[in-house]
Amino acid sequence: MPVDQKLLEKAIGSPQNMRFEEAVNLAKQLGWEGIGGEGSHTVFRHPLATNIRDKFPRPLNLQRGQNGKAKAYQVEQLLEMAREMGLISKQEDK
Repeated sequence: MPVDQKLLEKAIGSPQNMRFEEAVNLAKQLGWEGIGGEGSHTVFRHPLATNIRDKFPRPLNLQRGQNGKAKAYQVEQLLEMAREMGLISKQEDK
């Protein structure tokens, strides 16, 4: 699935303003697969994540906040994990 560049730019430039649905869509576009969760939490795994388990021992968790937005630190973690796996380049951060 191709990555929506505007959505990626929003995540990089303004993670605190990402709606939960946008964060989930971006995660799926980057190859994460939902594996469960309860309540406001959704847990994802990525087939390439075995390469980064030392740095990120837990799977990606996204949580819907009370205002319908994703937690900014979780969006930032999504981006950091994607960079470590080579899914997005560091140049896209600029």
